[in-house]
Amino acid sequence: MKKVLVTSVVAAGLFFAAPQMADAALGDQTLRVGMNHTDVTELQEALKSKGYFTFDRATGYYGSITADAVRKFQASNGLKVDGIAGPQTFAALKANGSTVTAASSNTSSATLRTGARGAAVTNLQQQLRNHGHFSSAVDGVFGPLTERAVRSFQSARGLSVDGIAGPQTFSALGQAAVSGSTTQAATSTTLRQGTRSAEVTRLQDRLRQLGYFNSNSTGYYGTVTTESVRRFQAVNKLQVDGVAGPQTLSRLHGSNAAAASTATETVSASSSNSSIGSRIVSSANRYIGTPYRYGGTTTAGFDCSGFIQRVFSDVGVSVPRTALQQWNSGTTVAAPSVGDIVFFATVNSGPSHNGIYIGNNQFIHSGSSTGVTVTSMSNSYWSARYLGAKRIH
Repeated sequence: MKKVLVTSVVAAGLFFAAPQMADAALGDQTLRVGMNHTDVTELQEALKSKGYFTFDRATGYYGSITADAVRKFQASNGLKVDGIAGPQTFAALKANGSTVTAASSNTSSATLRTGARGAAVTNLQQQLRNHGHFSSAVDGVFGPLTERAVRSFQSARGLSVDGIAGPQTFSALGQAAVSGSTTQAATSTTLRQGTRSAEVTRLQDRLRQLGYFNSNSTGYYGTVTTESVRRFQAVNKLQVDGVAGPQTLSRLHGSNAAAASTATETVSASSSNSSIGSRIVSSANRYIGTPYRYGGTTTAGFDCSGFIQRVFSDVGVSVPRTALQQWNSGTTVAAPSVGDIVFFATVNSGPSHNGIYIGNNQFIHSGSSTGVTVTSMSNSYWSARYLGAKRIH
C-alpha cells in the first residue's frame, strides 16, 4: 500500500511533473463532496451499475450528482442519508475488497501549457469539465481547446487570463472544488441579477447539471442566469421571480430538485434563436470589466466591434471586424431580442458603435470611457442616435 511510482511527461521541450501513483482500496477512505480521486471513479461505477449514478460516465470528481446518487442508495438500503460514502455505504455496495491504482489530484506544483501531454493534463481537463469550462474529450493533450477552457476558467475566477495552468489556476480549481462541499453559504444568502461571486458560479454549475443553464459558468448573475432561475422556479413550483433566495437555493441544491427534462418544451425556430442568444449574452458577461482599447480584439482590451467579434466567436459564429461591416452583414429586426446587436451613430450618420442586447432595455458593450459594461438603452449612450438592431446568428 505504500509503493509510490513517480512519472514525468515530456512535452514541447519542457518536463511536467505527473501525479504520484499509489495503491489504494475502495473503502480505505471516506469519500465526500469536493474530492477528486480514482476511488470516486470506482464508487461512481458501482453506483452506476446499480442504477443510482445516472451521469453518462464516471468522472472521478465527487460533486452534487454523486452525492445525490449516494443519498438515494443510502435511503434505499436503510442507511443514514448524508451523501457521504463511508464504511457502512461501502459495505452495502459490497465494494470493500476491490482495489484500484489511484492518482493523486495534486498537480498544483506543475505548470501546464499548450503542447503538454499526460496524466497531469488529463486531470486538469477533468477538473475544468467538472466546473463547466471544458466540453471536449478528456484526452491528456493540452491543445487549443484546453487552452481556451483554461482562459475561460481564469476569466470567471478573476485570474490573469493567459491560458497557462500554473499554481494560481490550480489553487483556484481546488478552491472551486471545496466550495462545492456545502450548501450552507449558498442557502443563507440571496443572489440576484448583477451579483458577481463564487456563489453565483455554484448556482450556475447546479442549474447546468439540472438542464436549465446551457452556458459556461461565469460567476456573473446576468439575464441568462435570471432566465434559467425562472425556468427552475416554474418547474419546481416556486415563486417565479428570477431571484435565487433561500427557498430557491435550498430546493436547487437539495436531492428533490426537479430537472428541466421533467418539463415539456416545444422546440421551434424561436426557441433556437433564444438558446443561441442566451449563449451570446453568457459569453459577453464573462468580459465585463475588460478595458477599452482602440483596435483591440483581445482580453487586454476591446474596441466595440472587436468585443462583438470575440463574443460571437466564442459561440461559434463568425462576424466581420468593424461596426459598419457587422451592420451590413446582419439581418434587420423590428425590435431587438437577447443576443441581437444594437447599433448607434456617434460620429456621423452611419453605424460607429454597437453592443449586444441583453434584455430589459439594456445592452453590453465596450465603451471608450467605461470598457466592457452594461448600459441602458434609454441613457442615450454618448448622446448617440440609435440606428436599430441586427441579428447575426
